[in-house]
Amino acid sequence: MDFALNEIQEVLKSTAQKFFKEKCTVTALRTAEASENKFSPSFYNEIAEMGFLGLCIPEEFDGAGGSLLDLALVVEEAGAALFSSPFSSTLSYGVLPILQYGTTAQKNELLPEIAEGKLLVTGAFSEPQAHYDLSYISSVAKEKGGTYSLTGKKMFVPFATTADYFLTLARTTESPAGSEGLSLFLVKGKQAGVHIKPLPSIGSDGLYEVEFDGVTVTSEDLLGSVDQGWETAQKIIEAATALQCIEIIGLLNKAVTVTTDYVKERHQFKRPIGSFQAVQHRLADMFTIVEGGRLAAYHAISRLNDGVSAETETAIAKAFICKEGQKVMVGAHQLHGGMGIDMDYPLQFCFRRFKSMQLNLGPANFQLKKVAKSLSVLPVTDGQLVN
Repeated sequence: MDFALNEIQEVLKSTAQKFFKEKCTVTALRTAEASENKFSPSFYNEIAEMGFLGLCIPEEFDGAGGSLLDLALVVEEAGAALFSSPFSSTLSYGVLPILQYGTTAQKNELLPEIAEGKLLVTGAFSEPQAHYDLSYISSVAKEKGGTYSLTGKKMFVPFATTADYFLTLARTTESPAGSEGLSLFLVKGKQAGVHIKPLPSIGSDGLYEVEFDGVTVTSEDLLGSVDQGWETAQKIIEAATALQCIEIIGLLNKAVTVTTDYVKERHQFKRPIGSFQAVQHRLADMFTIVEGGRLAAYHAISRLNDGVSAETETAIAKAFICKEGQKVMVGAHQLHGGMGIDMDYPLQFCFRRFKSMQLNLGPANFQLKKVAKSLSVLPVTDGQLVN
């Protein structure tokens, strides 16, 4: 892929960077985290007014008609600003799935509302016995007379208390486990039978347990075809993971920038600690990891933008960023010393959000299994050396 940005993308990136930098002060971040909803609704509306929510929505649905690559530039800047809101979840579980798999009626009804910031969407996939492997999902949607009764418990659902829709996976054909007989539903959040319980989290995002108790959904709420939800869900999670990698890269870059600024100002032995070779080498290692992760993440986004599979590329990016990103955060804290854990300093936000996203959508070991699986199907040619 060509990693050079065109003129419009350069302006988009700089505009997003300036916007998030001005709005996401440490005070604003702490206020949002301490609030009931875990984010600022007024700030979310400003994001909609900037056109970021509708960036990759076609103009016919009141969007800007941009590409997934354009959207990734904004997501990276949001990550660098340590921004916590339903922005990412609405994009990953609302905009992109509806664009690709939604009916014309769903697109006409939901996409303009999402672009204006009036609808929040979140993903409800994980269950107590099915965190990363969704083939163990036990939630059931029983059909009767053209409607379904949805029952089941979902875990680690972001921003559930304010969500207008939950994108969720449930069994529409009786089966204890497996990828067959699963269907995707867009479930209205504010209705009887939806019970929400907060979960403690190290990150600033609000995570919740959501229990569906006989919630009514119809065939119009289906995303895609009935009993064909497995493959669709995998594609949705693939895109969500790729965008999350972009967000983490923005976060890690923020940690490197904050640390670089700190070592220039922190003096020891009558000189800035950044003048010591050991410190310089540590920063160089951290910067190299961030740049490597950025290339891997944008490679995955580029393939998705071109409409081709990026399963292996996304797994590589997430595995590398989760594993090597830990070294970036450890290095940042070691170079800061005690200053790094001060709650009035931005580095603690970097660390806590990184740890939360490191586990979300599959940590390094889970992603490496995907990469290994892709390698195992490659034929070994005659004469090829295998260690």
